[in-house]
Amino acid sequence: RFCQSVYCRARTNDRAALMAIQPEFEHEDEWEEFLERTDPRKRVEKKFKGYNWSFGRDEDDEGFTRECVILEVPATRDTEPRHVKAKLTPSYLKLELHGKEVINDEFTDHRWLDVEASYWELEAKTDKAGERTKNIRYLLYLREDCPKYITGALFQKEKAEEASGAQDDSDDDTADTRIRQIANLKEPEPRRDQDIYFSEEEEWSDHECEGCGSKSVQVMKKADDREFKIYCNDCPFVSVADMFKEAPSIRRQREIDEARARKKKEKERKKKAEKLAIQDQVPVDLAELEEVD
Repeated sequence: RFCQSVYCRARTNDRAALMAIQPEFEHEDEWEEFLERTDPRKRVEKKFKGYNWSFGRDEDDEGFTRECVILEVPATRDTEPRHVKAKLTPSYLKLELHGKEVINDEFTDHRWLDVEASYWELEAKTDKAGERTKNIRYLLYLREDCPKYITGALFQKEKAEEASGAQDDSDDDTADTRIRQIANLKEPEPRRDQDIYFSEEEEWSDHECEGCGSKSVQVMKKADDREFKIYCNDCPFVSVADMFKEAPSIRRQREIDEARARKKKEKERKKKAEKLAIQDQVPVDLAELEEVD
């Protein structure tokens, strides 16, 4: 309970605390996907035939911010409250409009809904074409003690459709699973300069034979040698020894920096391509324009 309450406050008031956590380079993409998926500022939106719903935070009648599912059903312009019939229980919703059944299905989970706080309203708004439309807006609030997130299927029918499709079922998306994923995250080693080494690890690279790859070698400078050389015990291959070889930790840090720079450049390229696609513009060579002038 304590962990859940702490996480709830963190996700609501201080998202920067999660964004400050830096994972290992190999898990950066996975961590960014987790932050994107769990961002409380973004509502989960799903559309189905005859209705659509979204999950996120919304203010209740008392002005408090609560997590809820907003279910929207399009209605005709002549719809009045008397044309709407709704029956809601913790496990079931039946919604009729003008005598026609719109929704008649069970929820995939029977433990999250606060029936007493939930209600529906008839909303009138203007669409993009400037025409007045109406829709039923059903606010389904989560219980205070519910650690679940409604990011998967809401009704049993949706669950069946997702099972036959390629969508992932997220019924296990709870505060416990999110806390566990954060707790299991392994942060990278502290960044180190060229002259800083950690004695707890093997910092120096072992010499190996460049001919057969064996590490059973001797590094020495014989009487007729001008520099240190590597003499292999398993083969006659001899090579010059690099006495200033990078430590494994330094080498790995440099390789990660190079890989991160390449990934950043690739993201910027994709972002620029998406922007050009939206603007429907083709990059123009300035040299060609000068020639035309």
